[in-house]
Amino acid sequence: MVACTATAERPGPGPGDDQRTRSAPDGCGPPAFREVRGRTPSYLPRKLDRFANDHALCAGLWVRADQAFVPQSLAIEGDTAWVSGYDGGGPRGTLLCRVVRLDLRSGRVLGQAAPISGSVGGRPEVNCRHGGGLVHTSDGLWLAEGQRLWRLDPETLGVQRVWGLADPLRGSFAVVDDAGLIGLGEFKFERRGRLDWFDPDELVSGAAVDLTAADAVRRQRGVPPMAQGAFWADLGAGPPGVWFVTSNTRCGVLVGPGRARRAFLPGAEGTAWRNGDLWTVSESTSRPYYEKGGRPVVPMVARFDVSGFNKWVRPQCTA
Repeated sequence: MVACTATAERPGPGPGDDQRTRSAPDGCGPPAFREVRGRTPSYLPRKLDRFANDHALCAGLWVRADQAFVPQSLAIEGDTAWVSGYDGGGPRGTLLCRVVRLDLRSGRVLGQAAPISGSVGGRPEVNCRHGGGLVHTSDGLWLAEGQRLWRLDPETLGVQRVWGLADPLRGSFAVVDDAGLIGLGEFKFERRGRLDWFDPDELVSGAAVDLTAADAVRRQRGVPPMAQGAFWADLGAGPPGVWFVTSNTRCGVLVGPGRARRAFLPGAEGTAWRNGDLWTVSESTSRPYYEKGGRPVVPMVARFDVSGFNKWVRPQCTA
């Protein structure tokens, strides 16, 4: 894992900072800009912005896979991270997927694949778009997009299989629960969405070409509006279960069981829970968003220590 290094250099107040943030419990962070691993984007100022609960931000990385890459989700296994997203800045409606494999200790890019193409049951080849969900299981690396689910080789990032998602299924984001089931979530702007759970072993061994709601092991209602990602954990702030990330490029919020709410990383999208650490990606400092102006400077990949989660403050922004 990336080490958390104490530092006397702390960024000044910024978006989401308030008196409760400044009096928050001691934690492992926030890190200084120079402590963020990986190749620094040239277009960013050399200072991180503050946000509520950044005292628990232990470490960060930049993702310099492509100048237009917009991170959307990640999976973690050991010292390796896989980050999915899309290449922005092209013709509207393309948003072709890219998956990047990173060394968490250094931030070095170990490999990447783009575009990601394949055939659903022998139909004409299609390209993956957006890449909003990514999870890792013993069956491989699973990449979710709006209308398809892809299984990739974790090492080569080659496509092993692709399924279509029939209405009303959506792969806006993905999550793995404590039993190893994969949840495919639906993004809604103003209404609550749904989360459909699948057994990855059954998907691999089955002959289905298009997944339907009838193939799901179970269905979960009540996904909050603006949900961008999710993870399953016991954070001590309610019963164990799924926590959802709702965000925009200036605000991040965690919404948990019992509708518990905590302030989180601005622009947060997909998340991964590993060995007591919470990992997430943010799209705020990706070039297509940052250069529009006014986005906070935060790491593209971030690791949080949640040991003091009950003391995290509630959000002062809306997402």
